[in-house]
Amino acid sequence: MVEFRMRPDGTRYPINGRKGRGGVVAAAGATAVALAAYTGGGAVTGGAGSIAGESISIRTSNAKQPARNGQPDKAWQQMRLRVTRQRAPEHYVDCVLHSFGQVRDFFIQTPCRSMTRTLVPLADEHGNTAVVSIAWVQMRTSRAARELDRLDYRDGTGDVTALGHSVLAAQGVSFTGEHYESRVKGTLFVRAEAAPVSGNPDPALLEGMAQVAVLLPRP
Repeated sequence: MVEFRMRPDGTRYPINGRKGRGGVVAAAGATAVALAAYTGGGAVTGGAGSIAGESISIRTSNAKQPARNGQPDKAWQQMRLRVTRQRAPEHYVDCVLHSFGQVRDFFIQTPCRSMTRTLVPLADEHGNTAVVSIAWVQMRTSRAARELDRLDYRDGTGDVTALGHSVLAAQGVSFTGEHYESRVKGTLFVRAEAAPVSGNPDPALLEGMAQVAVLLPRP
């Protein structure tokens, strides 16, 4: 049985084992209307461009190259996902203020150069909604980036705080670490984590969201 711990922002995360690579996420309970209010409106972009019956794994695979190419709209279309309007990414020079737990302690001892955070609200073809939190952290050395990756990957060590976490937590959106991906490229550490918002998004689709999001270039 998975045990959970409460973060400072009110969300919960599992403390057993490592961050998940798929699996079932705790129910979020927020409404699509509330998410639209947070992200600035209900207009959507993108569309369903995949062949009917195409598997989630194939859609995810097809979306990865557009993501690497810096084409997020095309990547989400390959996933059969719609992106609602979102606030602009935010950039910082102090990572301590935007993290907690052991990850925050790490930044105190090993300062980053900069951080960029964004939040991508997504809806699938059945009306289920989810969000993906993405953070790009520029460290001073490649060794520090790898150490941050190993630390952030483990459950119970804290996290980079999701953009808009207070609003999301108030609506019941919980980042549990079940649908998490990370990568390191030189001195850059990137983490992406998906969480359900309303309806019943497929866990495999949530995992695919994180796998694609982590490949997006820093905005």
